[in-house]
Amino acid sequence: EIVEKVLVSTRTNQNLFDSVPKKKSIKFGFIAPFNLNKIEIDSIENTKKYLEKLNLSTLSLDFYSGVLTALETVKKLGIKTQIDTYDNENSLSEIDNISNNKSINSYDFILGPLIPRNINRLSLNLKDSKTPIVSPLTSKKIEINKNVFQSIPSVNSQRELMYTYVDSLIIKDPDPCVMIIYNRSTEKVKEKLLKRFPYAELIDTDLTKGLVDPEITDSLLVEQKNNLVFLESQNLNVITSVSSLLNSQISKERNIKLLSTYRSETYENENISYQKLGNLNFTYPSYFFPSYGDELDEINELFIKNYGKLPNKIALRGYEITLDLILRIAHMRKLTKSIGLGETKYHQNRFKYKNKGQGYINESILLVKHDDLEVVEIPSKK
Repeated sequence: EIVEKVLVSTRTNQNLFDSVPKKKSIKFGFIAPFNLNKIEIDSIENTKKYLEKLNLSTLSLDFYSGVLTALETVKKLGIKTQIDTYDNENSLSEIDNISNNKSINSYDFILGPLIPRNINRLSLNLKDSKTPIVSPLTSKKIEINKNVFQSIPSVNSQRELMYTYVDSLIIKDPDPCVMIIYNRSTEKVKEKLLKRFPYAELIDTDLTKGLVDPEITDSLLVEQKNNLVFLESQNLNVITSVSSLLNSQISKERNIKLLSTYRSETYENENISYQKLGNLNFTYPSYFFPSYGDELDEINELFIKNYGKLPNKIALRGYEITLDLILRIAHMRKLTKSIGLGETKYHQNRFKYKNKGQGYINESILLVKHDDLEVVEIPSKK
């Protein structure tokens, strides 16, 4: 089902590229699980309640607001941009229907679907197509065919960058005091860290029912050495309790640094204190930079004007990935030819695609550290 067709005159952002755009008409498809069939259009109250909750519909709408705002931003080029928007209803059969649409092969790219199994189905259906399919939101493993672009680096890739950073710390300080807090799902991570720190203290939160005893951590952390605590859990209660208890154990004599090889969406929860993470210099790899400062003022104004609210992380992701795709094609005609442009940087997101033989993967990952209430990037050799 085509939800909407928009024809917009746009211009590119000259801050990104100095060259004159070679392609001035771009057409693309956007596929997301809006699930309009679940929204009671006749009941304003029920619709409002449904849209107040976090679900696939609200996720899709947030992302879509970013997509449309990107079209408004690229107004300096006079490029005609047509977007065909599809509601796949989180249904494989609907993905099949969309795949059979005659317009598919006329697109410069397809953005979406959002869910891995739907991406895999579309990728399978269009494996012989030359139309690029861009996976916008998942870091989970998907079927990478020759026309698929995975825009979020895998969790393993993010962890590998962190291991490299840890190795650099060992060169500077070969004998720190190390504690690894983990669970069943991060056993392999624990083993990789143990190879680097064979005498590390271990706390398995599955055995402690998610609890970390402050007396134990207090007894294990020392004053004479740097204390490195690896928090390899994505459980909200574990994250909040560990960051709180470690904060209480910091002193002038005892330096404690919190690290993780992967920062999940759990850290977006409002119950997690940025102040406490800053006190611990929390360090982790990330595919995006959590920037929400004054540099977003112009973008924020657009969202407030159009939607009456500030953009969240998903909306900004939709905005920046759409902007990037349009600019790449405007200057290089085809998405595949834009690989030679190298890394493109925006306020939060970065894109550096590499041809893996069967498809393209974004390899742009950065190291991030909380420093008091600031968030800074740690330069790394990639």
